[in-house]
This record gives sequence, C-alpha cells and structure tokens, in this order.
Amino acid sequence: MKTTFGPKKIMFPCPVSLVVTGNMEKANIVTIAWVSLLTSQPPTLGISVGTRGFSGEAIKENEDFTVNIASVGIMKEADFCGIRSGHDMDKFEETGLTKLPSKIVKSPIIKECPLNLECRLTDWRIIGRTNHFVGEIMETHVDTDKLKNPEDIGSLDIDAANPLIYFGGVREYRSPGPKIGDPYQIGNELKQNKR
Repeated sequence: MKTTFGPKKIMFPCPVSLVVTGNMEKANIVTIAWVSLLTSQPPTLGISVGTRGFSGEAIKENEDFTVNIASVGIMKEADFCGIRSGHDMDKFEETGLTKLPSKIVKSPIIKECPLNLECRLTDWRIIGRTNHFVGEIMETHVDTDKLKNPEDIGSLDIDAANPLIYFGGVREYRSPGPKIGDPYQIGNELKQNKR
C-alpha cells in the first residue's frame, strides 16, 4: 500500500551545496540542495534558486558561479548561509568560511568544502517562482587528502569527504552511510540469477 499526498516538493537525498557568485573582493554564498548534473559532454549542472532572494540576480549579473559541496563538519555554516540573506551581510565573514580564487571563473571557491565546481552560466529561465540556472563545469577541485589516488577523481574517499546530505520534505541533514555496492556491476547479478 502507498499513501498519496498530491504534488509536494520532496526528493532525497540531495547534496548540500554552497553556491558562490561574485569575486574575491565581494562574493555571496547561498545554500542549495536542488542541484543536478545535466549533461556529460560538455559537463553541465543545474541549480534552482528562488526568485525572491538576492542570489538569483547576483548569478545573472556575474554570469558564473561555483558549486561547493559541504561536508558534515560545516553543517552549521551551511545552514546559516541558507537562512540569511547576503544582501546585507558578508556570509564569508559571518561564518568564517575561506574564499579561494578559482582557476577559470571570477567567483571564488570555498576552502572548507571537499569538492568545488567552477561553472560558467550558459542558460537560465524562471519556472514558477524559481530561477533555473545551467552552468557548464569549467574546472573541478577536490581536496587531495580526500583522494585515495591523487591522480584519479574516481578514487574520491566518500568517508573522508563526508558530504552533508539534505532530505527534502522531511527536512533532515544526514551523513552518508557505508558503501553497499558497486554501480554498473551489482545489477549483473540479476542476469546471473535468471539463468
């Protein structure tokens, strides 16, 4: 049996992402859980930002942004950046998070986040009361100490990165659990069992 509720904004899990736009002198942080990879070639991602706040207009004006995946260790700072407006404060100063220059885009990355993506704004539109931004990923930064092999992004140690996860609808932060399988492989067991 299933219980139905009609249309609701519930989806899980979602990475807690700190989106930064601006430059090294003045930048804003907004916390967003509505982030998704869109295409592989070129690599793009989509973010959704409300139209009533300061951040959407700042991203349009700047034409680039960074997506910084928060770790469990900065949960309070990440939450703060989502419940306060950057219109009247410097969230870097208020939270103690550290700006680092990006390699390609103007917007800085956040040192305390284990994964940072530099994005160039390629498209945007408003749907309902939400800005939907498409960003081409121009550069990827990963904390070297979170890689099992510093030359392979596929060796990212999820336990060491400890990404903060948001469960929409139920409004909970969680941390990842233990590995339970290998994608693109575990499904082959179904084929073997049916023979």
